[in-house]
This record gives sequence, C-alpha cells and structure tokens, in this order.
Amino acid sequence: MRLAWPNRCRGPAGFLGVAVLALALSACGWQLRGAPGGISLDGQVIQVVDEAGSSELRREVRRGIQGAGGQYTEGAADADWVLTLHGRGSSRDTASVGADGDVQDYRLTYTIDYSVAGGDGETRIQRTSLDAQRTFADPAGGADERRAREAELEEELRADAVRLLMLRLQALR
Repeated sequence: MRLAWPNRCRGPAGFLGVAVLALALSACGWQLRGAPGGISLDGQVIQVVDEAGSSELRREVRRGIQGAGGQYTEGAADADWVLTLHGRGSSRDTASVGADGDVQDYRLTYTIDYSVAGGDGETRIQRTSLDAQRTFADPAGGADERRAREAELEEELRADAVRLLMLRLQALR
C-alpha cells in the first residue's frame, strides 16, 4: 500500500500549510526550548563589580548578560551600565510540618543584593535585593540527602535570580 500523502505536501499548498502552522505557533507564544525567553539587552555594555565575592554568581551574571545580547566588560570606561553585586545569600526555613511535628517541606530562598549605575555614574537602580524561592519535600535520606538537595536547588535558584536581574536590566533600556 502506498500513501500519496507526501505528494500533496509539495508545492505551493505544502508551503502555505507550513507557513500557516508556523504563524499559529508563533502567535500563541510557543518557542524552542533554550530560546532566551524574550530578554534582550540590545548590546548594552555592562561592567560587573563583585562585592559579593561569589565566583559562581559572577559567572552566572556574565552568562546572563551575554545570553541576553549584552556585552560584558571589565573596564568602567567602556560601560553603559555598572552593575554592583553587593551581596548574596541563601536561607532555609520550614514550610510545613506534619501532624507528628516532623518537618515535611522546606523553603529555600536565594537573595541577590545589587545596584546599577549609568556609565556617567548616575544611579539607575538604588541598592535593592531580589529573591528566588523554592519549596521542597524533606528527603527520606536524612540530613546528608537534604544538604545535597539544597545544593542542587541553590544552583537553580541562582540561575532564576539572575534571570530576574536580567529582566530588571532590560527594563532600564
């Protein structure tokens, strides 16, 4: 049995069908996995001053700037904006407790304390902080398993917080 279906998809009718499908997908907001999510810094040159002393955060911010179409620079003379990372921190607290008094869920919070100045030194964003939070169930493996899960989540929360920071920078344009 031979299907004639592929023959109908060739030519102008097939092209029109693909074009309509692409238009419908883009109209509903669908995008490929890994697409930048609409954050655009349009070539802004950004210097990062790291007072927080966290190489992981600095690396993630640099990746975020470059991923959003901005340019990372070491020198203030070239910078359109100067992003100062004043501090970062993470904390864990109890989110829920069972009937027996044992912790069931924890809430992990990652905080970035930052400010932004223009290349001319004018304050664009006064010192402020942003938080990313995640709740997770108490793992069955005890304290070691919980610490491993917290470390994994902290990496994810750092990336989330940097995405929020890139959105704030985008709003400055």
